[in-house]
Amino acid sequence: MVNLIIQLVIVMLVCGFLYWVWLKLAPLLPIAEPFASVVNALIVILMGAVVLFYAIIPLLRALPRLL
Repeated sequence: MVNLIIQLVIVMLVCGFLYWVWLKLAPLLPIAEPFASVVNALIVILMGAVVLFYAIIPLLRALPRLL
């Protein structure tokens, strides 16, 4: 259980930091606006998938053991 909590904290910190870096670097890239919106949406989907597969799903798998 402790390993799961540590994993959750690490995943959230890494994803939050990477998204923050993306928000700082995205305006500096010379990409036209429609493509920038698509890339931004893909980054958000990627971060959501990482959080889903490395944080939420392991937490749901461990839930029956907690109850």
